[in-house]
Amino acid sequence: MIVAGFKTAADGIAREAALLQEARPAMVLWQADENAIVVPAAFVRLPGFDDAASSAAANGWTVTTRSSGGGIVPQGPGTLNLAMIVPCPVGFTTDDGYRTICYAIAEALTRFEIESTTGFRSGAFCDGAWNVLARGRKLAGTAQRWRSTPNGRVALIHAAILTCTPVQALWPVLQGLHEIALPADSLPQADAHIAMDELMPGKMKFTSFPGALVRAAEDRLTALAHQKKMAA
Repeated sequence: MIVAGFKTAADGIAREAALLQEARPAMVLWQADENAIVVPAAFVRLPGFDDAASSAAANGWTVTTRSSGGGIVPQGPGTLNLAMIVPCPVGFTTDDGYRTICYAIAEALTRFEIESTTGFRSGAFCDGAWNVLARGRKLAGTAQRWRSTPNGRVALIHAAILTCTPVQALWPVLQGLHEIALPADSLPQADAHIAMDELMPGKMKFTSFPGALVRAAEDRLTALAHQKKMAA
């Protein structure tokens, strides 16, 4: 399995948006070469955020925006992104979308005897009910975007999976942005997270994970496309 490479996270986000506009069943697994921190576009209008973003960039973490909501997410060589473009059958809900991608990740992990759950994790960046947790710590975060088409609704379901343990210098940068944009939330902490390199210290297993993830995601995407076709 070849993971698509993009120079920047903005390039990967643009590719996902283009696939959503095409509105056909699709999937892409990608990583960005450059470190970045991705935030909702609304954050840039907050007082003091420009200064915090400039400080982040000076420390090697360019701040880029996305059109969806949510929280603050690091991107770069240490993050593996799975994006699925899913045709939504009648009755398909956002929770169904989250189950689709979280359970695909869980299935891929079980091939390497790694158990996972979903839920909130205090101290996690972009915390939410549909975090994927391993050993009680956040491994992946998830998000969705939906659009309507003449043939029904289509969902972009996304997961960002930590593949390499983030450098310690990331956390003060994330915390500085959090203090401006999300002052009511707990600050992100390193010990609330876990990465694939800690779960899979063996190189062969680590490099085999993307292929297992794609197979699990493809099975779910095919099933949903078939379900939508049969209902048409």
